Amino acid sequence: MKALSIQPYYATMIALGFKWIELRSWKTDYRGWILICASKAINKEEKATLMNGHAVAIAELTDVRPYDDKTDREEALLYDDESFEGYSWIFNRIIPVNPFPVKGQLRLFEVDCEIDDLEAIELDYSSESFPHDLLSWWKENGFIENMSLMEG
Repeated sequence: MKALSIQPYYATMIALGFKWIELRSWKTDYRGWILICASKAINKEEKATLMNGHAVAIAELTDVRPYDDKTDREEALLYDDESFEGYSWIFNRIIPVNPFPVKGQLRLFEVDCEIDDLEAIELDYSSESFPHDLLSWWKENGFIENMSLMEG
């Protein structure tokens, strides 16, 4: 299955349903399901409480288009002072999966699993409490140490 390594914070935001656009400097002709993997890299502000080095979700890549600051900024979770030039990868459906270790790579890469091998996390995705419920599930199952991600 195709996989994509993403910084842990942004991979988590995708799994939680807060981020529907991933920004890349390159494009791909591939469309279909992609395994979303939180890379092991941690930026200086992040603590190692996220699922670094784990697959966290699958997402259906439905479009890749040139980045448009007016339409893509919010769903890509860019900060006001950030600028970007490149491509917006548009995800249609996102399904959190039971996390498992994945050694990330650059660009799209293959992981030795099929979509049917993945275990979706059984939660009510339409519920307003879904993000909190997913964070709680991750914590209860030992995948994150705390829920400071949601504190603001």
